[in-house]
Amino acid sequence: MEHRCGTRHEVEIEVYARSHGGVVSSVGWLRNISASGGFLVTTLPIQPPAHISLRLVDGEGHFPSRIEGHVVRRTSEGLGIEWSEYAPELVRHLENSNPRRAEEETRGGITQLGAMPPR
Repeated sequence: MEHRCGTRHEVEIEVYARSHGGVVSSVGWLRNISASGGFLVTTLPIQPPAHISLRLVDGEGHFPSRIEGHVVRRTSEGLGIEWSEYAPELVRHLENSNPRRAEEETRGGITQLGAMPPR
């Protein structure tokens, strides 16, 4: 059962993730986001309900410098994260700033913001 607040948006956004006061850190990829959370593909060795801080890697600098949240689930691929505060501005920015969005929507593709490494 979905407990998400808002629509999920498929993305590929590189992030720098930190937890435990910066002692544990790793680069990862946000796979999907909503106003209330997202899924981070990462090998970061943390468990729910750890606090996590994400810095988005984006050359334009339009994203908030940091997104805070806590881990709500862990899978073999990564972490489900609930934002500390709703982030509708992040979703809005993704929708409005991607010039290929309309083309990809007609093809049913994923919003591309960076190149995700092969799985």
